[in-house]
Amino acid sequence: MKRLDLVRSRINEIKLQGCPGVGVANCTKDKTLIWMIGSVLLVLVVGLVGRHGTNVLEKSAFFDEGNIRVPIDNLVADGWSVSRAIDFEETKGPAMIWTYAVWGSLLGGDLNSLRLLSVLFFILGVVPLLLICKRCGLRGPQLPLAAGLYVLLPYNTALAQLLMSESSFVFGSLCLTYLFMWGFGTTTDTQRRVLGPVLFGVMLSILLHHRIHAVAFAGGACLVAFERDRVRSWPWWLACVAAGLSRVPLWIRWGGLVSPQYQGAHDLGFGLESVTYLAAALLPVTAVFLWPALTDARHRTRRWLVWVGAATGLGLGLLASPSMVETLAYLDNEPRRFLGIVNSAIQTVSSAPTAHWIMLLALATAGAASLGALAAIAWQYRVTSPRGMIMRLQLLTIVTGSGLYAATHSGVYDRYILPWVVLTPILWMAALRRWMLTAQILALAAILGWMTWNLLLRMPESTAPATEAMRALSVPAR
Repeated sequence: MKRLDLVRSRINEIKLQGCPGVGVANCTKDKTLIWMIGSVLLVLVVGLVGRHGTNVLEKSAFFDEGNIRVPIDNLVADGWSVSRAIDFEETKGPAMIWTYAVWGSLLGGDLNSLRLLSVLFFILGVVPLLLICKRCGLRGPQLPLAAGLYVLLPYNTALAQLLMSESSFVFGSLCLTYLFMWGFGTTTDTQRRVLGPVLFGVMLSILLHHRIHAVAFAGGACLVAFERDRVRSWPWWLACVAAGLSRVPLWIRWGGLVSPQYQGAHDLGFGLESVTYLAAALLPVTAVFLWPALTDARHRTRRWLVWVGAATGLGLGLLASPSMVETLAYLDNEPRRFLGIVNSAIQTVSSAPTAHWIMLLALATAGAASLGALAAIAWQYRVTSPRGMIMRLQLLTIVTGSGLYAATHSGVYDRYILPWVVLTPILWMAALRRWMLTAQILALAAILGWMTWNLLLRMPESTAPATEAMRALSVPAR
């Protein structure tokens, strides 16, 4: 009896001290939960500061808010019908419009109430990211660091304060990724062969009815599954095909990828120049991978992938260079086809077409090379390891999404790649040395500061908020 009491006393002592030994699993689990809660609170504070610590609540509709709000307001004010719920005019699908309409019906359909739902999605988005981090072996202080990097992703925090589709789509993308990890397992013995693909397919279908860009996730998941399971990966392919087919009725009803009046902005066609621009637009999140791929001896045998990427980017820049002043025609407007950080930076440096061509050539070459660098790093890990799988999934999602743009003639905006790069916080932490990660954080913080000023803080003196904010990001007012 005394010996049993002594053992119990020792167990309690270990738990209190947090020392390795008996009870360490529970101790670690409890600490991980605390770190995760702290990480969510960090994003919560950022979201609330962005809402109440800036001028966004005083701004009228700008960016795409005016167009997105129309079908939502129609549903809230006039009720639900087929014409209002499906035959609306917007580039976003019913999954996004319906969600905000339900929220507006419950809490009020004014602009700031709808913006609050975007903030909520932004906060919730870090939860599946943390669960993915946990599956990848990240623990303790690494979790709030991942949350901080999530906040710093270009466009993520700033657009989360607006009535835009990004925050809800990012949340759905991270949920989809977690479902894939959960269902895929680490081996064919640990995967959930039926439930995993079914849940993944359902979530993918929802995202396809949110934004057509979700197709990229299907490509990434299928290619990762095929690398490990070969022919036995068919459940994942079937799930993606079924999800894709679920979008066909809407495609037929609309007569295209998006609603009729917006098909001038998102249409099928051949456009390698879109891929060129996307390669350049990836630099803020992928350029940092060039250093470890080119200097770390572990990646020496796959370093050739960097040069393959550079050659691909160079070829795209030479053969299919986008025009920074090209416009699209829809809704009686002619907005520029290529918009975002890259366009703004290039236009700031020079207005000469030759200078634009040279800068885009350099940026596209570097951007494609950085994807090659990410490939060299990703295949350093086995596909059966969580990190190896996540790295492949991130890379192949980017490549699939960018490649599909070659089959479209549509607007290409830097913010479109945000949902495709939501796993990069994990990749940065896995691949970068401390000083490189610090440099990346500083660069991302500068971008966030610039966007916060232009989108959330600056109040125009003589023009409408939409005009000034859009002009700052090279986005013409509609």
